[in-house]
Amino acid sequence: MEHDFRDLAPLDPSRDPARWERMVGGVMAAAGPELARRASQPQPGMLLLLSDWMRPTVSAAALLAAAAAAFLVTSGPAGTPAVGGGGLADALGYPEAVVTWMETGQTPSVEALMVALEGDTR
Repeated sequence: MEHDFRDLAPLDPSRDPARWERMVGGVMAAAGPELARRASQPQPGMLLLLSDWMRPTVSAAALLAAAAAAFLVTSGPAGTPAVGGGGLADALGYPEAVVTWMETGQTPSVEALMVALEGDTR
């Protein structure tokens, strides 16, 4: 049993108009109470719709502000590592020479870089 999914002819409403009208009537009957409820209520204005977003937006902003404040308090002054440990290079396990180069902004020679990263294998 093979199905040709490109053939959408069975979905054509003009093939059986009576069936199509019954289906539309059933959908409209099922949706009738909700459509009547919505028609009887006044439509909210733009400011009311925007005010519905105010509480979650302010909550998210407060959460981001608290996270940023916590980060700033624990990181200390600019240029110093966070309290309770070394910097990111130490956490990543870089050799001490690489950490020094990064902190001072020095440019190492290729040989010094290879020795620092791979060790002295001579």
